[in-house]
Amino acid sequence: MPTTDVARSVGWYRAAGFAVEVHGDFVMTRRDDIELFLSPNPEHDPKRTASCVYVRVTDADALHAGWTAAAVGVGELRDTDYRMREFALIDPDGNMMLFGSPLKTVEAPACD
Repeated sequence: MPTTDVARSVGWYRAAGFAVEVHGDFVMTRRDDIELFLSPNPEHDPKRTASCVYVRVTDADALHAGWTAAAVGVGELRDTDYRMREFALIDPDGNMMLFGSPLKTVEAPACD
């Protein structure tokens, strides 16, 4: 994903609980099984060149709660018509990450 400011991105991803490794100008981030790669792009315009990724997680509610507490600008949780519970997280460069977990199914009561 593009970044216009490596130092700013490093700070933001660390605040979001990612482990961060900087290799020259490139940034590798990791949190649980999620790995994101950031590279500098001084021409990056979030209105035209931002990226979007969808990450399936085990528990969107728990992840959302953690990022809400970290105050990193997490979006509202919502249930979708495609049976996912999800929310958006947008980094300082406008890159959107959607995190979602399958909605829990409710068993219908048995009729006697």
